[in-house]
Amino acid sequence: MNGREEGFAPTGICSSGPERIHMTSKEMEGGPAGPLVGQFAESVEPGFPFELRLPQGAVPPLQDLPGRYFLGRCSSEVGIERDSGWSIYLRQPLFVCSRQEREDGDFWQLCQGPGHFVRRPGATDESLGQVGIDPAAHWLSQRSRGDPLNLLGPLGNGFSVPSEPHNLLVAADVADDPAWFWQLYFLCEQALDRGGRATILLRAADERELAALIPWLPVQVEVRTAADDFEWLEQLRQTAAWADQMRAGVPASRYSEMKRVIEESRFRTDRNFAQVLVNADLACGVGACLVCVVPTGRGGLTRACVHGPVFDLMDLVD
Repeated sequence: MNGREEGFAPTGICSSGPERIHMTSKEMEGGPAGPLVGQFAESVEPGFPFELRLPQGAVPPLQDLPGRYFLGRCSSEVGIERDSGWSIYLRQPLFVCSRQEREDGDFWQLCQGPGHFVRRPGATDESLGQVGIDPAAHWLSQRSRGDPLNLLGPLGNGFSVPSEPHNLLVAADVADDPAWFWQLYFLCEQALDRGGRATILLRAADERELAALIPWLPVQVEVRTAADDFEWLEQLRQTAAWADQMRAGVPASRYSEMKRVIEESRFRTDRNFAQVLVNADLACGVGACLVCVVPTGRGGLTRACVHGPVFDLMDLVD
């Protein structure tokens, strides 16, 4: 890689010595605002989204919410426990699924990203049957209604959704991780609310996962499934040909094949036709620590926490 950072805003890069990425003064000024304190509106079920109530007016109206994230302090608010428990020392990214303003508060549906849960061995019920595999997931699973959660955000750039009616294709590789579904499923409802059509393509090898996920979708959504790679690529080829927009949650190893299918299926590909949510370590939220850096298709680097975590697919693949 040539050490050049690419994204939605230019930045200065050190041209000598070790490859380094520097923040612009504008980005440093636009970092997270002061922390918010929300309350859990319900108990948290491992592997599923949860609802959090924030004070009304604490977050201004925002567009393109799915794909954005908060940084939550998933540890105790009690001083003596925080002093003795150092298992969690970084805030954890909690992705926005949806937002609903009601008379009694501003309610946000949040979820963790991929890599925080595994399916419980021997689970046979029609649920995800998941257990957390890190301290943050375990801490969240112990929360009850009314418990506090300290947040920074919302941060990052989310999926863009046209205001006019359109045909939306959502592709989620739940065989890789069901979290891809939670991060994208509300886009279907947004498309329907704007007079459009929505199709969701789910790659899932386990029928039990589909049984747990599909009921969360509006009945107007067309659901397509793929049990293996061949079916997945064939379904992508069929649906990409007529879609106006594609929004995807897949591991980076699938970016190249997805780009190839799109180029083979369409006469042309407009900018931001296909947007993907990258799976990156979102630690600081301001691009300072650089752990979220992801490669771009032109040999450069970009910071997912400030330029993403949603990107145009064509920017990430040669």
